[in-house]
Amino acid sequence: MKMKPNKIIIILSAIWMSATSCSNFDDLNIDPVRLDHANPGSFLNPVLYHVSSYNWNRYNSFTFTLMQLKVPTNAANGLGWYFVNDAAGDGSWTTYYRWVNNINSMEQSAIELNEPNYQAIAMLLRGYLFHILTDSYGNVPMSEACRGSEKIFTPKFDDQKAIYRQILNDLKDANELFNTAESGVGAGLRYNQDGDFLYGAGSASAASATAIGKWKKFCNSLRLRVLMRVIDVPEFNATQEIRTILSDADAYPVFESNSDAAFLPISGMAPMEAPMPRYQDFSSYQVYSDFFINTLKSWGNADHYDPRLSYFANRATNNGVSDFYGYPSGYDIQPAYSASSLNSGVGRCQGPVSVCLMNYAEIEFIKAELAQRKLITADAEEAYQKGVTAAIRQWGLIVPADYFDNSNTEYDGTLERILLQKFFALYFCDYQQWFEHNRTGLPVIPRGVGVPSANQMPKRFKYPAALQRTNLKNYQDARDTMGGDDFSTKLFWQK
Repeated sequence: MKMKPNKIIIILSAIWMSATSCSNFDDLNIDPVRLDHANPGSFLNPVLYHVSSYNWNRYNSFTFTLMQLKVPTNAANGLGWYFVNDAAGDGSWTTYYRWVNNINSMEQSAIELNEPNYQAIAMLLRGYLFHILTDSYGNVPMSEACRGSEKIFTPKFDDQKAIYRQILNDLKDANELFNTAESGVGAGLRYNQDGDFLYGAGSASAASATAIGKWKKFCNSLRLRVLMRVIDVPEFNATQEIRTILSDADAYPVFESNSDAAFLPISGMAPMEAPMPRYQDFSSYQVYSDFFINTLKSWGNADHYDPRLSYFANRATNNGVSDFYGYPSGYDIQPAYSASSLNSGVGRCQGPVSVCLMNYAEIEFIKAELAQRKLITADAEEAYQKGVTAAIRQWGLIVPADYFDNSNTEYDGTLERILLQKFFALYFCDYQQWFEHNRTGLPVIPRGVGVPSANQMPKRFKYPAALQRTNLKNYQDARDTMGGDDFSTKLFWQK
């Protein structure tokens, strides 16, 4: 039987389709808009935003009260009385490890695509998170962490000292990886066309080389922070490493001004919403403490207080007098007078500081401490004044011309004076006030008369209870190695 022409066409078409389907159908299944794999730039901004937002919230919900700076008005117990919930650190564990996982993916992608700036930033951010993790708990998983794809589901806990060494080595290597030589459009971070959230480095920015330079300053500034934590641990030889960094600004640049600092800007609109969606909650049932109010009052005179006071706090009226008043932290009976509430505008995070990852003032206070202790050759008073000035100006405030004429603000040659100002400079910097107090014992934190005698400043968080169900053997090893899993268990660098 003779085959009709239209049937021949159909059969030939079928043969052709079967021969070419492997390539053409695969091509048709490729979305020309979506990426077929994640590039390093796709990880960077989410990490920056979510980590910095979480840091802000942890200061607000933990450090703020623990360090006796704000006082709740709806309870007579809690962190201000050193009642610390066993699960107080659980969110930090979960959150930081989640973003470490993303940072690891970012680094792997950067290596595959030969993108050294992304690789360096990944190493910097991982060091930043592990420094918070190990200072929060002590021994934590690092070398085997976030390796579920390799079927490592119960990672071992690394020793605190080993973690510190790894962080310091990674930051040193990251410093060498940063490429600030390229300039113009197309340089810097090629997969972040609109710029990274922190410094704005991106392929469409003509200032990418400058932005990468700021990333490099962040890297070395963080390295100084880590080294200061172990400055009194002889085996780390931290003093010599610090001298090397501070003596060679070309090789090891650090923050030199507030414009260098790691402040993540918050627009208040998606995707840069404020960490606290209902900023009015920031001030609900909260007032400032005597310690906070009276310290900032003493840093002024009859004409004006420290300019930060009116920025952070609202005035209250008592007996017809409008002024700034605080509650005693850890009170036994709530006072009957009105105290200064928190300025809810700070909760919006819209200002020069926005959300702080690390500020410039900290670097100057590090220099001041080192000079005061005769560990470096530098002018301690000059560094102290630069630190104080930066801490005030970072909020968009003006330093009064007579600020350092006050006997309470002038440099008096003591470490106590330096570290008290540094303490206030670390306002809304994650857990740094807590960590620094545990390192030095300064400043002296007031203890309220209502605080039970058995309650003490915690030295660390307890490990999440879930570890005992999911990683019991390694948890037990870490607990035994550290000498316990208690709030009072000291870390190796603590005073």
